[in-house]
Amino acid sequence: MKTSQAIILILLTIAGLSWLSYTIVNQQKQIVKLEQQLQQEQMKYKIIINDPLVRDAMEAGG
Repeated sequence: MKTSQAIILILLTIAGLSWLSYTIVNQQKQIVKLEQQLQQEQMKYKIIINDPLVRDAMEAGG
C-alpha cells in the first residue's frame, strides 16, 4: 500500500512541475511579445518626435 501511495505522489509531483514549467514558458513568450510591441511603439514615437511639423505643433501647445 505504501508503494502505490509513493508512486501516486511522484506522478502528482511530476504533473505539477510540468504544469508550472508550461506556465513559465508561456509567460516568457508573452513577455517577449510585449517587449517587441514596446520597441515598435518606441520607434513610432521617435519617428513622430523627429518630424519637424510635429515638433512645432507640440511646442505651440497643440
